Amino acid sequence: MRRKEDFYEDDFYEDEEELDLMDLVFTLLRRWKLITLIAIPIFGLGVFFAMTRPTVYKAEMTMMVSSGRNFSATSLDGGELSVNQKLATTYAEIAKSNAILKNVIKKYDLDTSLGGLRGSVTIAPVEDTELMQLTYKNSDPALAAAVVNEIGNEFMLKVREVMNFQNIKVVEPAEIPKEALPKKRVLILAISAVLSVMVGCMAAFIVEFFFCKLRKPKDIEKILGTTMLGMVPDFSLSLVEGGKDGK
Repeated sequence: MRRKEDFYEDDFYEDEEELDLMDLVFTLLRRWKLITLIAIPIFGLGVFFAMTRPTVYKAEMTMMVSSGRNFSATSLDGGELSVNQKLATTYAEIAKSNAILKNVIKKYDLDTSLGGLRGSVTIAPVEDTELMQLTYKNSDPALAAAVVNEIGNEFMLKVREVMNFQNIKVVEPAEIPKEALPKKRVLILAISAVLSVMVGCMAAFIVEFFFCKLRKPKDIEKILGTTMLGMVPDFSLSLVEGGKDGK
């Protein structure tokens, strides 16, 4: 049979291993100034970023890739489609080659580098189709459409030069976009608010972890490795002797 002391020791160690939710709450309440000082600048940066986001338009062109062979609808099979899809993947890399991008930058006198233009241009095959979508983002909607169409034209010329036949057709040329891309300001503000609070709380817990002052009897029990029998309260002699301070 287990002794009463054994049950007490088991409960004591179980309590030590469990996370004390109230300790976490009081830690946040004690360190609210630190949390506020850290959270406000981070949230302010998020507000600044959200409010200063530029207006961006996206122009899009759709092209179709074929293997270059003449075929009818009845002769088109899965093998033909597979070849064309692989060609679309290969051509997606050719379209962003340095030679094509240099010509586009020179023609429109773009104030960007090759890397900057390459990062703004996206060309990718449409899944399970022979189509490719070429997109470009810019603050000027007319320039965005012009650059996309020019990249498409340069791309078709490059493929004709390399492959010796024309197997790319424009399905839908880029038009001047009428609406800008959403700026997602609400999402940015929400993420900034959550991130600022998380960083502030993390800083509070780190400071609390390195704070060596004893606050509770449990802290003393952890250091001494034994239980406490009682505590002597801290009170003023004036309260005991009627406020005469020892007289």
